[in-house]
Amino acid sequence: MQKRLSVPPRAYFSLAVLLPLFLSACAGAVPSMHSHECELPEVRGNTTLSPHCVYKEAVIITSSNTTLDCRGAVLEGDNERPFGILINSKGKPLSDVTVRNCKVRHFTRSGIRITSDIAANKLSPNHEENYRRTPTRITLENVEVTGSGRVGIYFDDYVTHSTLSHSIVRDSYMSGIYLEHSSRNNKVVDNQIIDNGHERFGKGKREGLAVDSSAYNLIEGNRFESNGAGGVFLYKNCGEHFSTGKSVIRWQHSDYNVIRNNTFVNEPVGIWLASRQNRDLSGFDCGDKPREGSLKFYPDYADNNVVEGNHFFGGKVMVRNDGQGNKLNKL
Repeated sequence: MQKRLSVPPRAYFSLAVLLPLFLSACAGAVPSMHSHECELPEVRGNTTLSPHCVYKEAVIITSSNTTLDCRGAVLEGDNERPFGILINSKGKPLSDVTVRNCKVRHFTRSGIRITSDIAANKLSPNHEENYRRTPTRITLENVEVTGSGRVGIYFDDYVTHSTLSHSIVRDSYMSGIYLEHSSRNNKVVDNQIIDNGHERFGKGKREGLAVDSSAYNLIEGNRFESNGAGGVFLYKNCGEHFSTGKSVIRWQHSDYNVIRNNTFVNEPVGIWLASRQNRDLSGFDCGDKPREGSLKFYPDYADNNVVEGNHFFGGKVMVRNDGQGNKLNKL
């Protein structure tokens, strides 16, 4: 028969006192997993956010040499606010900004936008002057942008030498990522671009990554999956909505881009070079001149690009090439 140990009454008293204190100390050592709404600090220099906070306002960055580390915090737009993170040069030089570890959800226009905020009719005829006044060397890494009302991440016109890496962009109403006219030398690498641009989000289908009159970019190591129209589309916008005065005739074509070592899963078209070459644009209010003998087709330019080492699974068309001088290696 096993002998029972007797515990002195004082020991019971000690355990009764010490156990709640021990549990309380452990609870204090482990951060609460319940997020709560917090107020944003000024984002300038090196700024960090609380990882257990939800911030319901836009982060606006207008200063060079700024690093924002969200540390996993959530920026929540509630489908009411236009931008989650706005990196805005306001028509002045802006460079060397890094944003990392942010979860950006449900903003009505873009989760993240990099812009100069210069109106179309205020752009200089001197292209170099526009580049000088527009953000450059912007780095977005390990960000998660979901449920944007229009484009998930927007590289606006004339943005250069900027990088999106190791990030997720999904469930955008339109394109997941947009490289706007006259932007160049940007990198989109090692990201997941999933389930963007579907009719269920609005009218018409869009691609995971739109390259609109943007050149010399590197698109490498990404996974494109189940986007509405396809994976990566390169084209020259015809100056649509030109009569509104808010559009610009594109002087740069979508040329000299490198698209390599990406994976395309369940995409209607994986990569489409000059995707608007044979599209009826008669309802687009184009500022360009139509092709000779036509009232609805316009010249599209996506030439001298390199497409190599990509892999395609379950889609309909791997690569469609309507441009010229493109180097293609489908597998």
